[in-house]
Amino acid sequence: MTEMKRVTVSLPEEIDKKVLELRKDERFIRCSYSEIVRKLLEAGLAAKEVRA
Repeated sequence: MTEMKRVTVSLPEEIDKKVLELRKDERFIRCSYSEIVRKLLEAGLAAKEVRA
C-alpha cells in the first residue's frame, strides 16, 4: 500500500475533459487519471514557487 494521502476533489467538467485529453499525449499515455492530476499539481506548485 502506498503512503500517499487520499483526498476527494470536485472538478468542473471542463477540467475533467482536459485531463482526459492529456491521456492522448505521448507523455501521459500510460498514466492513470490520478497520476496525471498529481503531475499537474506538482507542475503548478513548482511554477508557483518560481513566481513567488
